[in-house]
Amino acid sequence: MHPRWPVLLLLAGACGREPAPTAATAATVATVRTAVVESAPWTPELTLDGTLEPVAAVQLGFDVPGRMERLLVARGARVQKGDAIATLDDAMARAQLAQAEAAVQGAEAQLAAGEASWARAQQLRTAGGLSDQQYKDAEAGILAGRAGVEQARAALALARTHVGNHTLRAPIAGTLTNGPDNAGMMIGAGTPLFFLEDLSALQLKGSVSEADTWVREGMPVTVYSGVPGSELSAAAVVVRVIPALDPVTRRLPVEVRLEGAPAGFLAHGYARATIRASDAVSVSAVPTAAVVARPDFCVIVEEGGAYTRVPVEVVGEAGERSLVRGNLRTGATVVLYPPSGLGGEG
Repeated sequence: MHPRWPVLLLLAGACGREPAPTAATAATVATVRTAVVESAPWTPELTLDGTLEPVAAVQLGFDVPGRMERLLVARGARVQKGDAIATLDDAMARAQLAQAEAAVQGAEAQLAAGEASWARAQQLRTAGGLSDQQYKDAEAGILAGRAGVEQARAALALARTHVGNHTLRAPIAGTLTNGPDNAGMMIGAGTPLFFLEDLSALQLKGSVSEADTWVREGMPVTVYSGVPGSELSAAAVVVRVIPALDPVTRRLPVEVRLEGAPAGFLAHGYARATIRASDAVSVSAVPTAAVVARPDFCVIVEEGGAYTRVPVEVVGEAGERSLVRGNLRTGATVVLYPPSGLGGEG
């Protein structure tokens, strides 16, 4: 957020879409005051405002319908990946599993008998006691028996998966932040029941200006609590800079991570992150009286008797000078307190 300078408000008209200078304005141009653009060091710093989110969060529900039989984890409890959270009544599923197991045993027994017959058919074929058709029939029988076993085993695997779907397990380690209070309710397939969040670290997602390409992954960050009146802060780090501008906002997405979730910082709470570059860069320094502010910040550059409006971004102050970024050349001449209309239309 740029500071506000009262003098800039008085000069707001200079950067708008004003008509060409009038005769009176032209007379004033002869007496305008000017200053020279200088260079100055500036250490880039920016602020991201947003909400602290868990590093991972998932909604959980059963893949199959049924009645919840047991609730194994209460809200607020921490679970490890793979821990059971709740179960459905699986009596019918287990009966289907037993049926599939019996089907596999039957198919395997039929295959064993078929293999014995196949072995005898091969012996008879060698001795000339079996016709070609009988041999082909025996061969087809053994192939059918093997296919039957594979089909039964596939059905068994499906039945086991169906039984497993009656137990809801945690896909990540985290804290169960929402869920039902008790068992006994009927559940539809795919209905979200639980909310599991990894609160071991918190992240803040924001965006920076296209000009702030100095932001890099690994940069240190200071995060401040968003609680009014709080002075709580903690160290964080930039973990991701997406190398593509958002097509709508034309801003660069940045993600900051707060490891360990220090006391006082809560998931879904507001926070502010300050990122400061380690090295200073060179920017332009102009008198604050040269900067005007409507519709955006700009200065009026004089060269050879011509006046040009140059948009700038105000990044800081140094005494009576403003530090700005823009297409300004060190040594260029800027107008102080530029009259309305000077520099032509924006």
